[in-house]
Amino acid sequence: MKGPVAIAATAGVVGLVVAAAPARAQENKFDLSLAVVETYDTNVLRLGEQRTNQPTDNVQIGPQVTLDYSRRLSRQRIFANGYAGYFWNNRFEFLNRQDVALTGGADLRVGPKCRATVTGSFFQAQSDLQDLSTPVRNVATTQDYSIDASCPRPAGFFPVASAGYFQVDNERRVERNQDIVDGRFGIGYSRPSLGTAQLFGAISTIRRERGIQTPQGLIRDVTKVRSVGLRVERDVGTRIRAGGEIAYTSADPASPQASAFEGITYAVNAAYTPISRFVLSAGVDRTVSARGNLGTSYVIREQANLGARLTVSRRTSFGARVLVAQRDYQGEDPLFLPQPRGADTQVTAQADVRYRVAQPITLELTTRYFQRTAENDFYDYDSFATTLRALLRI
Repeated sequence: MKGPVAIAATAGVVGLVVAAAPARAQENKFDLSLAVVETYDTNVLRLGEQRTNQPTDNVQIGPQVTLDYSRRLSRQRIFANGYAGYFWNNRFEFLNRQDVALTGGADLRVGPKCRATVTGSFFQAQSDLQDLSTPVRNVATTQDYSIDASCPRPAGFFPVASAGYFQVDNERRVERNQDIVDGRFGIGYSRPSLGTAQLFGAISTIRRERGIQTPQGLIRDVTKVRSVGLRVERDVGTRIRAGGEIAYTSADPASPQASAFEGITYAVNAAYTPISRFVLSAGVDRTVSARGNLGTSYVIREQANLGARLTVSRRTSFGARVLVAQRDYQGEDPLFLPQPRGADTQVTAQADVRYRVAQPITLELTTRYFQRTAENDFYDYDSFATTLRALLRI
């Protein structure tokens, strides 16, 4: 995964976050830009001292087209955003490849109270080399579809439901191919003085391509994840927005290489806006998931993050973010069995500045430091990356 994509993913995830903003925007928008993106990375191969004594720094450069579209049609809204480009590498030419991330959907209103958001995303890029065991070209194609529906009321009970489908196809690491089907249903309660609460149940089925040989025969790597919990959200005036959920979650893997999980999962996040141009955000969570291309039946992840965004003027803005995450890998691929990862701790520190030189021209500079400390120090490494983007709005 290249520098800008890794940065976008760290900011979460990749496409789903950017999809939400246009869906909630109040104005029609059509922004099309041409960009040149250059990234210098001190360790693009994601290798530590135990794995190489050769140079791992690299410069990557390429063109990119970006889109940000949103339009209201009566009570409905449609949106699309993302980018497409191709990038060349000066030292490691085997990483030359396309990089595409597109998200689109609709924000629908049904009747006087009900609403639904339908979203579809498509991503295609080189897999992050830290997750591939060895530096190898592996273009991963990801599709992600979801629908979220609810009938909120100013006060009282109302239903909420969501469903999703996630699929990863790999060019070479085909044993990593997987699909995830998930669903969630809840009963919400809203009261202006208290905010919104929701009791929910969720189920997810993770199916991976690889087969596992057992005394009973060959079985497929399938994991069932179930949760029951409570979610609350509240805005305190216009300055504080907070939300959180706590759930009892179980993971039941078919693979004998993965341990079952039962325990508490949670997610808490808050944003504070002391003035209109400055936002502080923070969050902590513990989750059970398999989204990504990590080569495991599932992952138990705990993380905390702190971020800030300052808009100095219409031309200039600054941002910073620190994230600390611990991941416990369950059911690792055979590629990792001779040297299993077990668990690791990851630290990411990122800062960026955005400056509009003129009405159609914007410059963005992002720096990121990443450090990984694994239970098996064979996988330890760190990297420093700097990305410069020059955008021309057309």
